[in-house]
Amino acid sequence: MADAPPSNVPGRRRWGRRVRRLGLVAAAVVAGWVALAVHPQPLFAHSAQRANVVLHAREALPPETGALLDDVVRRVAQSPLYDRGRTHHVFLCDTPALFTVFALWDRGVGGIAQVHLGGNVFIRPASIARGRVIRTSGADTPGERTLAYFVAHEITHAMTADRVGRRRYFGLSAFQQEGYADYVAFARPVDLARRREELVAGARDMSPKLSGLYLRHELLVAYLLERRGLSVDELLGQPIEAAAVERDLRARTDL
Repeated sequence: MADAPPSNVPGRRRWGRRVRRLGLVAAAVVAGWVALAVHPQPLFAHSAQRANVVLHAREALPPETGALLDDVVRRVAQSPLYDRGRTHHVFLCDTPALFTVFALWDRGVGGIAQVHLGGNVFIRPASIARGRVIRTSGADTPGERTLAYFVAHEITHAMTADRVGRRRYFGLSAFQQEGYADYVAFARPVDLARRREELVAGARDMSPKLSGLYLRHELLVAYLLERRGLSVDELLGQPIEAAAVERDLRARTDL
């Protein structure tokens, strides 16, 4: 029987060392990103505060900043989840690239809340003077989704995670997460009868996938809170199937 060829032990050792080095580099990159996401203040030289909301920016903040923060606090303070002793840090990213650093990829959203890392909020490029978030196209986001809305929406995500815990938060349905955040951030009445008609008719704005809006989710949340009598804690205490809520809502003609 012929002898087996000698194994390439030195080559395997070199390969193993390369893999370990790459692993260490990857771990260092991840650790660096986490540290930056948790404490990004060194990148943002300017800040302003109202109540428990602190706005951070890389450029000097304009005179309209105070009114913006007052509007944000007004919106989130209406929620029973609001805790005046919990400080919320909001970071205005002045370039799409900087926003992508914290969002990891640019999905075209107006902002994100890093709820799994303590709840810092990051907003894509925006104009405080106009009160608008700037889309990837360079145009202002129109309509009632103002800059104050986007900030309040993301803070509500952080407040929800604070209340129910991170693990339970990620187990909630999309309509619970996004619908309640919109319900708080818009801070205006929801026309349940009209929205129900739009839902039944299949209106484009009632499709989050087609429109990019959460009006459908907000409708379900408003229905559960205002007609079914759920408390906010009951709404967010466990996952709720959206389809079941929709069936009940579609059957109602007394809204």
